[in-house]
Amino acid sequence: MKNSFVKTLVATSVLFSAGVLAAYPEKPITIIVPWGAGGNTDTIARLVAKGLQEELKVNVNVVNRTGGSGVVGHTAIKQAKPDGYTLGVATAEIAIMRHQKMADLSYKDYTPIVRLAVVPGGVQVAKDSPYQDINALLAAVKANPGKLKASGSGLNSIWHLNLLGMLKSAGLPEDAVKFVPSQGASAALQELVSSGIDFVTSSPGEAKSMTDAGMLKHLAITSEQKDGLYPDIPVYKEATGTDWAVGGWNVLSAPQNLPDDVKEKLIKAMEKVYASGELQEFAHKQGFDVSALYGADLEKFMAGEDAKFEKLLSTK
Repeated sequence: MKNSFVKTLVATSVLFSAGVLAAYPEKPITIIVPWGAGGNTDTIARLVAKGLQEELKVNVNVVNRTGGSGVVGHTAIKQAKPDGYTLGVATAEIAIMRHQKMADLSYKDYTPIVRLAVVPGGVQVAKDSPYQDINALLAAVKANPGKLKASGSGLNSIWHLNLLGMLKSAGLPEDAVKFVPSQGASAALQELVSSGIDFVTSSPGEAKSMTDAGMLKHLAITSEQKDGLYPDIPVYKEATGTDWAVGGWNVLSAPQNLPDDVKEKLIKAMEKVYASGELQEFAHKQGFDVSALYGADLEKFMAGEDAKFEKLLSTK
């Protein structure tokens, strides 16, 4: 009698647990974006929200939590309950912040679901620049230490780190080029065409409209290999014989310790979102790519990015 009761209780618990697991999601989901509305990260997040809403049959809302150069929003994602109802778009800054002593945040604080946008850096000069290729530019930097000026975004931002990585890979000190902080790539590129600086280290996509208009030219792209969107731009590491490659990226993430079944359901939903092609279409129009990466491959990618910036910033 006792054994029968125990078996019934266990069976009921299993069925109850299965019912609970199968219920996800049963209420609206929020996606936190650590950056302002209207940018590429925000737009990608809203396309993801639209796709997930169609696949999961619940409302999916995007909330912008800005401030602290991304610290506020990334902290909010980290501190949320790991139940699948609060997700976020973690950006490359989580591989940078703790190495810059900005915040105690790491890629290990999150459960990565899928990689979204991948935005390689690059090097742009004005159309009338005397530097016809990346090696000519590096030779000028070496011959004139501290004389050339560059920009791309704010101090210690991803495109500032692109410059530092380029200099280090070429065996040059970080003060070999004077970095002029700007309010983003657009402002830096305007300064470039106004002859206020010598080159910019932002992404080809951000410079696309001005290069299409003949105002700028690309000297290199800092991707790992030839980029399908920019097949005519030389790859920095190949052209210079160095190992430097860098870019911005973002990953749909949840807080640490997300249940495996919820993670799998989100992954399967995102596979269908990717299959629709809408994310890819938007990204290509903006001049960058979206490249899905899941599971162990995604974790390896994020660990590699963290190690790259740790190495760069520990010896700045």
